[in-house]
Amino acid sequence: MIPILNYLQTGGYLMIPIIIVAFMIWHRYFISLAALKHGCDAQLVGHEIRFMAALVAAAPLLGLLGTVIGMMDTFHAAANATATDVSALADGIGKALVTTQAGLVAAIPGSLAMAHLRHCLKNHHA
Repeated sequence: MIPILNYLQTGGYLMIPIIIVAFMIWHRYFISLAALKHGCDAQLVGHEIRFMAALVAAAPLLGLLGTVIGMMDTFHAAANATATDVSALADGIGKALVTTQAGLVAAIPGSLAMAHLRHCLKNHHA
C-alpha cells in the first residue's frame, strides 16, 4: 500500500483529477453495459458513450498538464539548485513522468472500453 501512496504523492495534486476521471470512465462503462443488458434505450447508451469519449480525451490532457507542471518545477529547481542538490530536479521529472503515465493508464483502457460499448450497442440494434 505504501508504494501506491508514494506513487500518488510523486504525481502531486493532479493525480486526484486523473483518478476521478478514471473512476468516472469505468463507472459509465459498467452502467452502460448493464443498461444494454436490461434493454434500456440505445439513445441513452449513446449519450453515455459520448460522455465517456470526453473523459477519455481529458485523461491524457490532465497527464500532459502534469508533465508541463513537473518540467516547470524541474527548470525552477535547476535555476535555484546547487551542484549537490539534485533531488529537486528528480522530483520535477518524477512528477512529469508519473502524471503522464497515469493519464495514459486511464485513457488507453477507457478507449478500449468505449470501443467495446460501441460494438455492443451496434449488436443491440441488429
